[in-house]
Amino acid sequence: MAETTLRPAILIVSDTASQNPSSDRVADTLTAVFSSEGSSSWEKPAIKIVPDDVSSIQRTICNWTDGPDYTNLVLVSGGTGFAVKDNTPEVR
Repeated sequence: MAETTLRPAILIVSDTASQNPSSDRVADTLTAVFSSEGSSSWEKPAIKIVPDDVSSIQRTICNWTDGPDYTNLVLVSGGTGFAVKDNTPEVR
């Protein structure tokens, strides 16, 4: 039986990182985990940074879960706390 690798994706939801991607540390950290802990099981993750905007979050997750280039795992990270503009927990 041929070995199949799984495709992960990392979505960073952050107004700050969407304007300055170098301010994000999560994507590099999670990519390192996939490389060291599961290099034979996981491909290099797809990574996208979006602002804290409901439609951007939904569109990205839908593309990764229902699109032709679907992923097997979507990890979502972002923000440092709750603020009036934060949408991540409410996205449906």
